[in-house]
Amino acid sequence: MKQIQIFTTGGTIASLPQDNGDVSATLSGQDLIQRLGVKGEIRVKPLITLGSFTFDYETLYAIAKDVRSALEDPEVEGIVITHGTDTMEETAFYLSLVAGHYQKPVVLTGAQLDASYSFTDGMKNLQDAIYAAQSKELKGFGVLVVFAGFVHAARDVCKVDTHALEGFSSPGWGPIGRVDNEKVMIARDVKPMISLDPVVPKPVALIHLAIGMTGMEFRKMTDGYEGVVLEAFGRGNAHSTIPNEVGQLVKKGIPVIVTSRCLRGSVLPVYGNGGGKDLERAGAWFAGDLAGEKARILLGTMLANGKSWDEMKEIIEQIGNR
Repeated sequence: MKQIQIFTTGGTIASLPQDNGDVSATLSGQDLIQRLGVKGEIRVKPLITLGSFTFDYETLYAIAKDVRSALEDPEVEGIVITHGTDTMEETAFYLSLVAGHYQKPVVLTGAQLDASYSFTDGMKNLQDAIYAAQSKELKGFGVLVVFAGFVHAARDVCKVDTHALEGFSSPGWGPIGRVDNEKVMIARDVKPMISLDPVVPKPVALIHLAIGMTGMEFRKMTDGYEGVVLEAFGRGNAHSTIPNEVGQLVKKGIPVIVTSRCLRGSVLPVYGNGGGKDLERAGAWFAGDLAGEKARILLGTMLANGKSWDEMKEIIEQIGNR
């Protein structure tokens, strides 16, 4: 009989209050499954037991290797990963780049309330994730996040609330479907992602612009990085002193990607005097409505895969502009 492979990584769903007042991820994979009373043909493998705010690129790489190995197992029909909510969207996106081309669903989920609550959302989220991983409707949809009854694509999903039970959304696009009891309902399709080798991404600076940030500050913040993602104003604009610094980086062979600090909408080179037009003239690439933290993972993974300048630019345009 086909099985669902559950990987546990810690997070709030596996956390309990400690004697010192802290809430920490302490439940093992088997403890978590038994405590939540999850049913089904499943097997469980604990990978780590941490809050996702402590993850790094090596953590993502280690998870990806186990996920790909399970996807190649003919006895596994789908994968569920329990994960902390703080960085779930980034892990999901990384996995979509290196494991999203398999036909079997990979579903991440977690909880906003720790396991000590009798009404924790973890039990329902995990059971919904298992239904999604078993669903024939989701085969070929790649990596997903299932939370509060909604199914989100890895490319679009982000955490939008620090503590509400419906903590995730897909701004501008909405979820791709819902889980209602044991039924999975799909409202829209998902564009296939590219396939990259699982690697430890290269270091990429992520600069979130705010009023008064100039080229001098930008130069200091990007020193020593192999790539830069600029979360710019609005449509993709910056202070008038920043395009010159972008041009200097590009001349050194350091790619610069422009995203927006806005929650919804795409960047587009429209304005001069430091705006998107000047950034484009300086050699920056525009990433559509891709979130800055995901553009950072994408660029770091492409650099670690040894992609050429032209290949990276094409991939950014493909993923950023759908």
